[in-house]
Amino acid sequence: MRGAVAALTFPAMSTLTEIETAVTRLPRPEQSELLRFVAAHLRETAPDETEYLLSSPANRDHLLRAVEDLAAGRDIVEPDQAMFR
Repeated sequence: MRGAVAALTFPAMSTLTEIETAVTRLPRPEQSELLRFVAAHLRETAPDETEYLLSSPANRDHLLRAVEDLAAGRDIVEPDQAMFR
């Protein structure tokens, strides 16, 4: 990162409002650069959702059973499509 974005730091206890205010004061190109940086950081550090969901034995059993039911055509709920039109 360069320029204003590289110099942008937040105390550990900054509120979301304080961070949003600081970011919105940046020129547009730096805002975009910061968003790309944050997105890349989250992709690298965020836990894999599938791994997390399967980490609990009870949750794993429930999810795998649901996948089996779907594959077998059991317990499929089709919402009323009229509300989506």
